[in-house]
Amino acid sequence: MKKVDRTMLYKVIAGVCFLVLCFTQTLHIRNMYNVESRNYNLDQKSRIKETYVRSITNDKLFPGGAQIIDSLLLPQLALLEKLSVTDNAAFLRHSKKLYDSIFSSLQKGSNMDSLLRSIKERNNIKTPLEYALIIQSIELAFKPNQYITFFNGTDTSVSASVPIVENFGAKISGRLTKLNPDNEISGLTVSSPLGHSYRIRFALHCESHDRLNQIILGMLPTILVSAFSILAVLIIFVITLINWQKQKKISEAKSDFINTITHEFQTPLSAIMIANKTIQNENQALNNERLSFLNGVIKRQTERLNILIKQVAGSNTDHGIALRLASYNVNEVLAELITDYQVNLQGKNTKICFTETAGSDRVLLDKMYFVSIIINLLDNAVKYNHKPAKELHLSTFNINEKLLRLSIRDNGDGMSEKVRKNMFTRFYRDPSLTRTNEPGLGLGLYFTQQSLKAHKWKYEVRSKEGIGTEFIIYIPLASMEGHTLETERLQTNHA
Repeated sequence: MKKVDRTMLYKVIAGVCFLVLCFTQTLHIRNMYNVESRNYNLDQKSRIKETYVRSITNDKLFPGGAQIIDSLLLPQLALLEKLSVTDNAAFLRHSKKLYDSIFSSLQKGSNMDSLLRSIKERNNIKTPLEYALIIQSIELAFKPNQYITFFNGTDTSVSASVPIVENFGAKISGRLTKLNPDNEISGLTVSSPLGHSYRIRFALHCESHDRLNQIILGMLPTILVSAFSILAVLIIFVITLINWQKQKKISEAKSDFINTITHEFQTPLSAIMIANKTIQNENQALNNERLSFLNGVIKRQTERLNILIKQVAGSNTDHGIALRLASYNVNEVLAELITDYQVNLQGKNTKICFTETAGSDRVLLDKMYFVSIIINLLDNAVKYNHKPAKELHLSTFNINEKLLRLSIRDNGDGMSEKVRKNMFTRFYRDPSLTRTNEPGLGLGLYFTQQSLKAHKWKYEVRSKEGIGTEFIIYIPLASMEGHTLETERLQTNHA
C-alpha cells in the first residue's frame, strides 16, 4: 500500500509541476503580448499623434469641431446656469437634449476620414487603419475654473443618438469598435479659464485591422519555443515514468529472485553443516588427519557460505554492514584462506603465490567480511582469466609503522574503462562473461566495496586489458592500546 501511495505521490507532484510550468509559460506569453501590444507601431502612433494635434490647434476634435460645439452650447449656457440652481431635474433633461444635438451635429460635420487620409499621406503610412473619435466628457464653467458635469462618458445611464462606448464615451466618428489604452493615439483636454465656458476631453483611437495577427506573428518564435519546451517536458516525464516503472518491476523481480534463492539455499546448507558435524564426531575415533583437514575446510566454507547468503539477502535493504571487529594477524588469516582456496583450484592450471613481506601485520578486522573480500577478488581473478596458465599473487607490505598494504594481482584479461567504472555496481557483470554464460550474480565486487567501506579502508584498482589487474588495499595497523580497547568493547557487547 505504501508503494502505491508513493507512486501516486510522485505522479501528483510531477503533474503539479507540469501545470505550474504551463501556467508560468502562459503568464510569460501574456505579459509579453501586453508589452508588444503597448509598443506596437509606437513610432507610427507617435507620428500620427503629432500630426493630428497640429491639425486641430485652436480647435476641438477635428478642424471645425469647436465651431459646431460653440454654436450650439454657448447660447444655452445662461439657461443651463439658471436650471442648475433652480431645477436640477430640468437641468439634466435639457443637458441630455443639448449634448445629443451637439453629438449629432458633430457626427454629420465630421471630416476625420479625410483628415486621417491626409495624416497617412504626410507620414507615408501604408498600413490600413481604423479609427474612433471619442468625446469622453464635457463640463460647464459658469464661474471661472468651477466646473459641473454636462456629459460623462463613463456614466452607464447616459444615452444619445450616437453610439456610447462603455467606459470610454460618445463615438463621434470612425468604425473602430474595440477600444483600449493600447490603441489610443491621443487624449486631449481643452478648457478656458473664463466664466461661461466649458472643458472637453476627447481621444483619438487608431488601429491596424490586422494588429493582432502582426503581434502574434512577431511573438511566434517565443510561442513555439514555449510550446516545444512544454511538450519536451511532457515527453521526458512520460518516458521517465515508463522507465521508472520498468526499473521498479526489474528491481522487484531481483528481490523476489534473491529471496527465493536464499530461502532455497538455507535448507541444504543446514543439512551439510549437520552432516559435517556428524563426520567430525565420527572422525574423533578414527583420528584421520586428512579427514580432519577436509572437515575444517567444509566447516569454514559452509560458515562463509552462510554469511554470503545473509549478505545476498541483505542486499535488498539499505542497512549498512555491522562489523564485529577483532585483532588478527593478516598473514595468518591469508595463509589459512589460501590453504582452503587451493581446493577450488584443482584442475584449473592455476598457481597461487603468497609473499609475506609485512613484518607488522596486526590489524582490526571482521574476519568473515575480510575473508569474503579476498575470496571475491580471487574468484574474479580466476573467472576473468582465459590464459592457459593462470597466476595469482598475494603480498603484504608495511608502507610505514601505521599502514599495511595488501596486494592481489593476476595475469588475467584486465578491464576496459567502462568495466572499471561499473565494477562495483550491484548486479553489474562484464559483458564478456554474460556472453560466455559464466556463472555469477554481479554481487561479489559490490559486497567487496561495501565491506571495505564498512572497515573504512582505502583501496585502488590498477588494470590493463590483456595484462591483468591488481587490487590494492591499505589497512591501518592496530596499536596495542587500540587492541586493548577493542577487546574490552567486544567483551562488553557480548555481555
